[in-house]
Amino acid sequence: MHLGRVFEEVGGYDELVLLKDIPFQSHCEHHMAPIIGKAAIAYMPTNRVVGISKLARVLHGYASRLQVQERLTAEVANCIWHHLKPQGVAVVIEAQHGCMTGRGVRTPGVGMVTSKLLGCFLDDQSSRKEVLSLMGY
Repeated sequence: MHLGRVFEEVGGYDELVLLKDIPFQSHCEHHMAPIIGKAAIAYMPTNRVVGISKLARVLHGYASRLQVQERLTAEVANCIWHHLKPQGVAVVIEAQHGCMTGRGVRTPGVGMVTSKLLGCFLDDQSSRKEVLSLMGY
């Protein structure tokens, strides 16, 4: 489990932790076509943090499965929420799907954005605005 090792000596830090522009690749479970994109993952810690590479590892772990982008977004957010028990979690994924460009509608250049907000990012409008702004949305 990537989030098993945490750091509790954080000098009282309880503000936003954000890792953005994390590249990933997955495959659509419906068409076996590639999904290529980037993610932004943020959390508001309570009394512990995790090494930032672990956030990317969580994303890559779930992306290594056949996926739909909506579920990938929720799985990453829920994993961080359950293991770190932070005040809030925000995950935004932006990706292009091979099924849109190589088959069916054949429309290249279309990007899909999904988000999952939990805790303070869902409940508090100012926290939501801050995190989405820092993510570039």
